[in-house]
Amino acid sequence: MFLLAGLGFLAGCATTRRSTSLPDVPWSYGRAPGSGLPPRNDYPVLEPTAPGPVQSPPSQTFGGLIPRSGWATGSPIPTRMDPLTGVHRITLHHDGMTPFSSTSQGDAAARIDSIRRAHQAQGWGDVGYHFIVDPAGRVWEGRLLQFQGAHVKDKNPGNIGIVCLGNFERQSPTSAQIDALREFVCRVQSAYRIPNSRVQTHRELAPTLCPGGAMQARIAQLRQVGAFA
Repeated sequence: MFLLAGLGFLAGCATTRRSTSLPDVPWSYGRAPGSGLPPRNDYPVLEPTAPGPVQSPPSQTFGGLIPRSGWATGSPIPTRMDPLTGVHRITLHHDGMTPFSSTSQGDAAARIDSIRRAHQAQGWGDVGYHFIVDPAGRVWEGRLLQFQGAHVKDKNPGNIGIVCLGNFERQSPTSAQIDALREFVCRVQSAYRIPNSRVQTHRELAPTLCPGGAMQARIAQLRQVGAFA
């Protein structure tokens, strides 16, 4: 069961009104093979926007998710985030850290929270992704949908970020993870009327290795058999 023709997926850079380089983050997404560019570890800062009323979320709710309260040990910082409006794209990522294959819910929660802490330490408002898929096939709520994500440089407006836990340059995603990703992507596509051509991986939008060669290959298989909505 695999994905649709014309998709694309992503991971790891943020935008807002302005951006600036930061010190190295705890992990690197690298550059795409053949790009001729050195490995990149730079993350732009999401600078706070002026306080003001937050627009209501694109207000689709998705059942069966583990809520943010089920993993986060810290709160989001709304003044560092912009509203998410005009949803028109989905980008897929891996987290790009050390390999991760645990099916423990507690281990997954700790992993997601570590990503949040790293992202907030860089000046961001919260974890950069809207949804997370773990090796057991559970889908977790990340950054609230009322806020623009921080996962693809210069392409965050209107872009829902979904990350799979693991480093798929060094391991393969589990079947449960890919099945859950496929099913959830279809749900998001249906809710926001996102065409297959607007479902992309990070490396299809930017010079990066994300979501890793193994996950990119699985996505290519899904597209061949038309597994997306």
